[in-house]
Amino acid sequence: MRVLCIGKSVIETTCVINERIEEGKTIRIDNKTESGGGSAGNVAYLLGKWGVETYIASMLGPDDGAEKIKKEYETIGIKTDYLETSYDKKTGQSIVIVNETTKNKTVLDLESNSYLKKYSFGIEPDIVISDGNDFNATVAAFDKYEKVPTYLIVSKFDRETIELCKYASALFFNQSAAESATNMKFDFNNTATLVSIYNSIKQKYSKSEVFITVGERGVIYSIGGQVKILPPVRVGIVDTNGAKEALVGGYAYGVLKKFDQEKCLIYGTIAASMTTTKLTSRNALPALSEVSNYYDAKFGGQNNSNTSNSTENTSQNKEIPNQMRVGNANAVTEPVSNTPVNNAPINNPNISASVSQNTEATNAINTPNNGGVINNNQAVNNPVDNQNPNVVNPNANK
Repeated sequence: MRVLCIGKSVIETTCVINERIEEGKTIRIDNKTESGGGSAGNVAYLLGKWGVETYIASMLGPDDGAEKIKKEYETIGIKTDYLETSYDKKTGQSIVIVNETTKNKTVLDLESNSYLKKYSFGIEPDIVISDGNDFNATVAAFDKYEKVPTYLIVSKFDRETIELCKYASALFFNQSAAESATNMKFDFNNTATLVSIYNSIKQKYSKSEVFITVGERGVIYSIGGQVKILPPVRVGIVDTNGAKEALVGGYAYGVLKKFDQEKCLIYGTIAASMTTTKLTSRNALPALSEVSNYYDAKFGGQNNSNTSNSTENTSQNKEIPNQMRVGNANAVTEPVSNTPVNNAPINNPNISASVSQNTEATNAINTPNNGGVINNNQAVNNPVDNQNPNVVNPNANK
């Protein structure tokens, strides 16, 4: 298993405050941590930590920050053959300010990395992942490795990103980029908007898998022509930085192991949720054993990562956690909630539907190109935590 990651590697300083940032105000910071960061760097770090042969391609400066980043990578076995040094700029640096009360974050990019000058990657990767920050290197890699999965993390939707989206086999949008791409806004009290935004992007990039992360509400995706949302595991959130990269890395790991699509996404979702329980993205990325143990405990202990028939549908006769089918374009009428949720089976026995705690999904609506109305008239049931039937316990198997 071999993965090439292209994009940002930076020094990330995370500062914790317990008050709002206001213009003209001085805030004392007592809680500060520093580590490597960057979107591509975090994906690479997770995969390296999980035992995948991973190469990182980034431009660094001629400074101590670059040495620290390189040492972090090499400590867990990441190949640094494609790290370059620019003598024109310092190594990129980001300051992440986390509000301890609201859990909101503010990110300040102090230095921008230069772009790679060499694109002669001499390896044969099984997956190529780019964070979209180095246009020329990404185009070169996606073109050279067109026969393998190519993933693009879409955090902004500018002219270069629009072009890169044409090359990637899978697109991982964040919420703001999805809204920019469609000129529409998510309304989580009207799930038809989730379907409309998803389908609009999917129509533009019909040859690509499309995933949209929507913060604490989870990730929107489609399978079998059906648009769904998979909320995250319920955890005590400390810092959301790095969650998106953990989802992408966990998903890529599942693809390498030939898991079915929904198991890949569940692995990514568990990894992303666990990442939010600790401060700083790099230090918070979970071990593979944490994710696999949690998955095995919740889904009956069948981990087929090392078996030759691992492409079987592992969701057969098992719960898909906290999952709601939101359209084809079909959308259930009650809001997507960030309250604790349980699972209720729907018409397809291989899929679970998720609704707000103590509510029922009583209706479904038709939207354009409707392939048939889904009737979700089940109440919430099927507890997944034997200590508290209404809460998923992410720490049960650590």
